[in-house]
Amino acid sequence: MKTINLLILLVVTLCIHQTARSQSQIFKGTGVRYSAGIETGLATGYLATKYEGTLGVSAQAEFPIVEGDLYSTLNAGFNNIFTTATYAHLVDDLHLVPFKAGLKYFYRSNLYLQSEIGFSFLLNKAKCVEGKNAAFVYAPQVGMIFYLHEKDYIDAGVRFESNSKFYKCDHNNNFIGFRIAWGFTL
Repeated sequence: MKTINLLILLVVTLCIHQTARSQSQIFKGTGVRYSAGIETGLATGYLATKYEGTLGVSAQAEFPIVEGDLYSTLNAGFNNIFTTATYAHLVDDLHLVPFKAGLKYFYRSNLYLQSEIGFSFLLNKAKCVEGKNAAFVYAPQVGMIFYLHEKDYIDAGVRFESNSKFYKCDHNNNFIGFRIAWGFTL
């Protein structure tokens, strides 16, 4: 059964890669790229003891440093990190607004590595010992672009996001996230 599942996964991956590769030749978008997306994720580490997962939105702009290969990025959004039922009476959901900047490197025409740093601002104070309103955030990501037409595409990526602690009684707030976005050039 494992062999069949692995074989199916390999065939699907190769088909997606070949489709994206052939479609990349029709993409004519150059210059600044924009994208708006939906994000979701699962809490990891210490954060997973009190929180389940995340749901949010984000907007991103990518400025070419080396056209088609390397871009600088600016990203802003909103993330809601949901409390588990066990801790719902002790802590509130976390409402975060992250502002990040970084680099996005395409090592193939449609496959990329991205790394961003910035700050997350806490919109609500949870029921805990006093804390800060802002925390440092680091978010490495790997993803794939699916070119649709001459100037628009779908951007799908998986990332690890780590926020430093907001409260004295907490640790770093880490989660593994998935972002799917519609992107375009003007």
